[in-house]
Amino acid sequence: MESIQILKDLGSKYLNLDFEDDRHIFKNTQDWAIAPQPKGILYPEYHDLLVNWRTPFIVAALYVLMVVLLNPKQGKVSRVVAAANASKEGSKDKKQELSQSSPAMTALVFVHNTILCVYSAWTFYGMFFAWKKALSTHTFIEAVCDTDGTFWTSLGYYSYYFYLSKYYEIVDTIIILLKGRRSSLLQTYHHAGAIITMYMGYNYRAHPIWIFTTFNSFVHTIMYAYYAATSVGLKPPGKKYLTSMQITQFWVGTSLAFWYEIGAPSGCFSNPGSRFAIWTVLAYVFPLIYLFTAFARKMYGNRVKAAQAAKDAKDAKYAMKKEI
Repeated sequence: MESIQILKDLGSKYLNLDFEDDRHIFKNTQDWAIAPQPKGILYPEYHDLLVNWRTPFIVAALYVLMVVLLNPKQGKVSRVVAAANASKEGSKDKKQELSQSSPAMTALVFVHNTILCVYSAWTFYGMFFAWKKALSTHTFIEAVCDTDGTFWTSLGYYSYYFYLSKYYEIVDTIIILLKGRRSSLLQTYHHAGAIITMYMGYNYRAHPIWIFTTFNSFVHTIMYAYYAATSVGLKPPGKKYLTSMQITQFWVGTSLAFWYEIGAPSGCFSNPGSRFAIWTVLAYVFPLIYLFTAFARKMYGNRVKAAQAAKDAKDAKYAMKKEI
């Protein structure tokens, strides 16, 4: 009994579970600097509902449940995946059912990707000028640390919409399921985790969220432009570089987040809520990097091997002719 009481005392001192507070996940006895409602947002009357801690957790749980219940055991594949699978040794005789898109589905996919492309470009544009403004009146360290809180005026506004966009990105998975394809572990983990981690970053006013808001919006602008183009039959080059860009942004962002946690100047990043939020993001990102890397190896590694094998065969054939 005494040991139980000690644990309760420690919990009440350092990690008081106050689930009655709609803005707290774990409420510390210190000030966790909950983000104020940004000025100028659309439908401000829904802000409190959307930033209630229950909202992201319930939606993420329902999303995962939807995937578990609706994911086909043997999903159809896209033309890109079919081509990648065909490059594997011994897979040429295996028949794979390709997913087909009706005109209505094609229009839906195009509009969806265009919306996310435009939104991402708008976010990056806004963050670019927010940084330009901050650096014009502050030193680099003052801006990076947001020592007087002025940068959060812009960052809070864009990170709030950035958090909300993670709900809309669920449509990515809905489209995959409607086409009869399987939602991969990468897809499901990525979207469910993004909702929760971006909520943490916004809700606890974690200034390092600029890393993800800025970098991710830039990569997503290019990525969704690519997907919009391919949805209507265009074939822009460089798909494998999109995955490389995503993995690179995660490594760069992770490095910067670690700097905030362990290397930033004293007083730069000391709020307990912000620290908790960033550690949550870091815990989410490392498995995500692994899943993206495994995906890249699976999708593009075989193509490189096939191209090299074809080149070697061509060189061998040329050498034989030369000898003759």
